[in-house]
Amino acid sequence: MPRLAASLAPWDGPLEDDVDLTDAVVTGDLSGATVDALHLTGCRMEGVRLVGARLERAHLVDCVVVGCDLSGLVLDDSSCTRVELRDCRLSALQAAGCRFADVAFVDCRLDGANFRRTTWQRSELEGCDLADADLSMATLPESRIVRCDLTRVELSKAVLTGSRLHGSVLDGLRGAESLRGVTISSDQLLPAATAVLGALGIAVDDDLPE
Repeated sequence: MPRLAASLAPWDGPLEDDVDLTDAVVTGDLSGATVDALHLTGCRMEGVRLVGARLERAHLVDCVVVGCDLSGLVLDDSSCTRVELRDCRLSALQAAGCRFADVAFVDCRLDGANFRRTTWQRSELEGCDLADADLSMATLPESRIVRCDLTRVELSKAVLTGSRLHGSVLDGLRGAESLRGVTISSDQLLPAATAVLGALGIAVDDDLPE
């Protein structure tokens, strides 16, 4: 998890291309900004608004992001390493193709988020709302996806081998064939089975045709 210095300097300046911040507390409303090559190392983001912003080639390392509104944020060719996001709103996040290593999303809103073709290593999502999110073709083996709302999440061609989904809502899951190799709890059997049967094209009908 993130490694932060004992003392962080406050920073609330505008985001600009090629900004490289280290050991800072970032605050302020940066909504709508378009920034290329942002680098944050050892930083804490508190209450930051990046609604509808676009960050291209952004790299976050050893950062903590708390209580921020990142709705509609677009991340292009970006990566996060040892980053914790807690109590953040990331509805409709666009992060297709991004890379996440040792990243934790905790109690975040990620409904409608686009994680297509993302790669994850040693990462976890806990207590998050992922309803209608797109994780198709994502690679996230050995992940913890616990107590999350996965209603109608798209998992087609995702790799989840070794992941644990305990306590997560699986209703309406799409691409359920990608659940191969995951671990669930007994109370998740019915919604998981329903999703898998649907993915296999198996209909359940108690009425025998005459």
